[in-house]
Amino acid sequence: MKTIKIRYSSGRVKVHVGPGLFKRLASFAPEGKILVITDANVARAYGGEMKKILHRATTHVLPAGERHKTLAAAEAIINRLLELGFSKTDSVLGFGGGTITDLSAFVSSLYKRGCNYVAVPTTLLSQADSALGGKCAVNSGPYKNQIGTYYHPDLVIVDPDLLSTLPRSEMSAGMAEIIKYGLVFDRKLFRALFSAFSLPDVIYRSLKIKAAITAADEFDKNKRLLLNYGHTVGHAVESISGFKVGHGRAVAFGMYRETKDPGTRSALAELYRRFGIDINLPYSMEKIKEYILHDKKIAGGVIRVPVLRSIGKAKIVSLDVGEYIGGLL
Repeated sequence: MKTIKIRYSSGRVKVHVGPGLFKRLASFAPEGKILVITDANVARAYGGEMKKILHRATTHVLPAGERHKTLAAAEAIINRLLELGFSKTDSVLGFGGGTITDLSAFVSSLYKRGCNYVAVPTTLLSQADSALGGKCAVNSGPYKNQIGTYYHPDLVIVDPDLLSTLPRSEMSAGMAEIIKYGLVFDRKLFRALFSAFSLPDVIYRSLKIKAAITAADEFDKNKRLLLNYGHTVGHAVESISGFKVGHGRAVAFGMYRETKDPGTRSALAELYRRFGIDINLPYSMEKIKEYILHDKKIAGGVIRVPVLRSIGKAKIVSLDVGEYIGGLL
């Protein structure tokens, strides 16, 4: 087991990474009442085991899918917490992919102005990226993550053994975010993905990168914006598709569109083929442009976005929205 300890201005977060940690969850879980929030797919695969491991917990099951990450879903969970008599010192445990951990953090931030929160991510994307960092939000209509805040988990348990039941498409989605960490921050990590590698190791390396960046820029003012590489276009694609195109695939498409160097684009394409990431999408850039105009990074007609200088190095630039979009067409 490897552990990452992060100190944020709003609290401390501990991340444990290693195979077999799910079976030891009871030894890490906080005292008091626990509401496990999960979706139908995870409940089907691991719900019985969760009840045996954490028998004192109550479970709240949602339908699977990003389109269920809504204010209505959050309100239903809050009402469940009230019915169960949860206090501020009791805990919400998000057990699932990015949709579940995002929604669970959002609920935890609101319930009695903040209750305990634990994340147990079950997808590669959430294990390597989205379960850590504190950003949490719900979608509004067709637009992604328009209502949100920052709220960190007290504890994140990352067990790569939970990935064994994932379909190939979900593994591909997670690899897209790991590719991003190598492409933008760590040339050695990027190169390692072209040969044999340890999955727990690249998950840990990705989390270490995110931990350092989010600790230095907790509220997304400067350096943390680098994590958005590929995400401006990616979020637009997710919205256009009605969230049928998953986050990882959409971000992979966005990274490819935002990467200008032909050699780097070629390397990206090779990794996409290696990990089965399909970026052939039926959406025109004109349609994507319409959704980008709703991006929350836009202020006064200007958008701050990461620009890749070379593999492992990027910078934040401020661009006129029209200039940014024109560069994508």
